[in-house]
Amino acid sequence: MKVRYYIFISAAVLLSGCNDFLDKVPDNRTELDNAKTISELLVSAYPNRAYVEFCEAMSDNAEDKGVAIQSDRAVEESFKWKDVSYTLQDSPTGYWSSCYEAIAAANHALEALDKLGGMDTQAQRGEALVARAYCHFMLVNIFAQHYDPATADKDLGVPYVTEPETVVLKDYKRESVAKVYELIEQDLKEGLSLIQDHTYTVPKYHFTKAAAHAFASRFYLYKGDWDKVIEHANAVFGTGDVASQLRDWITHGQLSTSVREKEYTSAEQPSILLLASSLTKIARYQEFYRYGFNSSLESKLFRSAKVNAIGLPWAYVLEKWQADKGDPITMLKWKEYFQQIGINATTGYLYAMIPILTKDEVLLNRIEAYAMKKRYTEALADINAFYSKRTLSYDVSKNVKAEDITKFYADYAPLNPFYEMDTEQAAFVQCAVELRRVEFVMEGMRWFDVKRFGIEIVHYPYGMPSQKDVLVKRDLRRAVQVPSDAIAYGLTPNPR
Repeated sequence: MKVRYYIFISAAVLLSGCNDFLDKVPDNRTELDNAKTISELLVSAYPNRAYVEFCEAMSDNAEDKGVAIQSDRAVEESFKWKDVSYTLQDSPTGYWSSCYEAIAAANHALEALDKLGGMDTQAQRGEALVARAYCHFMLVNIFAQHYDPATADKDLGVPYVTEPETVVLKDYKRESVAKVYELIEQDLKEGLSLIQDHTYTVPKYHFTKAAAHAFASRFYLYKGDWDKVIEHANAVFGTGDVASQLRDWITHGQLSTSVREKEYTSAEQPSILLLASSLTKIARYQEFYRYGFNSSLESKLFRSAKVNAIGLPWAYVLEKWQADKGDPITMLKWKEYFQQIGINATTGYLYAMIPILTKDEVLLNRIEAYAMKKRYTEALADINAFYSKRTLSYDVSKNVKAEDITKFYADYAPLNPFYEMDTEQAAFVQCAVELRRVEFVMEGMRWFDVKRFGIEIVHYPYGMPSQKDVLVKRDLRRAVQVPSDAIAYGLTPNPR
């Protein structure tokens, strides 16, 4: 299982084997000899590619619309659960490379910090450790089966890289999922204790204490440690009013189109805890792909007679653009940023800001954890806080009760996590899962719940349901294939 593979350096280095690259300073700009320069390097410790397109396409938030204004090989192959051959932006390979590049930056920062010593650099150490943990967490949850204590010590994970590279080729191995989770937790716990918010100029672009706690709430949710989910979620919200800390879709939905697409990912949005600048084309093309969100899914999730347990219409705003050219539905979540390749150039790179962690997600994590602890009164308080900012004509007199939850979700297909749930627990967890689905439509988050709960998905060609392809629980294709370059260098591929 060991391989010789220079895992994070750019493709040019991988192909050329150019050793003199390693003689350069990691960021190619400055010496890492003080806290300031290390902080500058840590800007690169976050992935600058996005998982949104391929994760969304694999989920049940995507259907074959039959007609495409814009084609995309990675989206098509992801929808069909094939090993994706496209390797650039918005692809699994692109995201893999981006994560390991970010890990490399974190590791170089940690090495420099070890050489510097001193207590005045603890904040930088904390950020580097949590960023490294986050990147490995995303990698293992995309390129491996979901964590299950019964199989995690046998399931293939990803290489967990903790040292900066000094040679072009180095031995790596795919740790087990269990080992990767163990190492993530180790980095996360140490890093969280060291983070200091005052060191950041723009906190939303870094792991603040709150963002690190939000990440921890997701990590422990996936691991099934309910007490820790609640502990870290509580650290995010503090003792203040929860509803006032959430995104207000009632107000957001009344904004103009141009303002709404900019505001969704604004660093001024109080509910956003961590933003990442990503090289991605989602802002320009997402709704125009053949494989994606369509009118049928819009009706099912947002427009049907009963879309939620409170019985009120959603405040979410969805729009159809160029309806004569397929079925393009958008929620205007992405603002496009364009970087020219030169001063007078007409071509360049497309970027968008991606909300990596939000208080809205943290609340849904806590609802699940409360349900598993049978703390239904507290779960209901969070559910109603969520509804208060996302349903039209909301009134406290209409707040849902426990019986409303159990009745509404009684007919939903059972979830299949690695842990047992009784009927009431299952209903409350189902509620959190469905709220998460509508909240993060077009953001790729649904795929992780599909994996966590063994949700069976059916994809089929437009108009041909008899040719359906079913993704069952523990289907081997739920673990996205590792990049072909990595396999060529000897990294063990995911079984197929």
